[in-house]
Amino acid sequence: MDLLPGVTYIGGQSLWSWGVQVNSILRLGENDNDYSLGNQYGISVWGARKINEYASLSMRLDGKTWGDIEGADLELNPMMVPTARTDLRGGESIDFLVGIDLIAPDGKMEGNRLAIEAGMPIYQKLDGPQLATDFRLSIGWQLSF
Repeated sequence: MDLLPGVTYIGGQSLWSWGVQVNSILRLGENDNDYSLGNQYGISVWGARKINEYASLSMRLDGKTWGDIEGADLELNPMMVPTARTDLRGGESIDFLVGIDLIAPDGKMEGNRLAIEAGMPIYQKLDGPQLATDFRLSIGWQLSF
């Protein structure tokens, strides 16, 4: 079981909006295999500018730090498989992202929203042999009625 606390502040004025979010994942125990992933802490800061009634552009910095795994699978030999070393699973990163948000306020597409965000790390420090992030892409579609 994990606890996911977080807090968000959102502001805006005329054509501009901004915000900050602080969140975490706190591991409260072990799973059925007697280990738990490390705690994770993050902060995201963004700003957006409305272009017209249908579109807005955004920029965001997304920072994250995460800890090592606690516990281990006794059948894995960390000397033979470096990725089995639980003390080398932590890390930290800061990603820079840009996005576009398209919304249909009326007509046949009313209630539809398409959001696209892409970015890449500007800082990344991994404690051991882990997969690095080269690029992030998120595409979301919402329908409200």
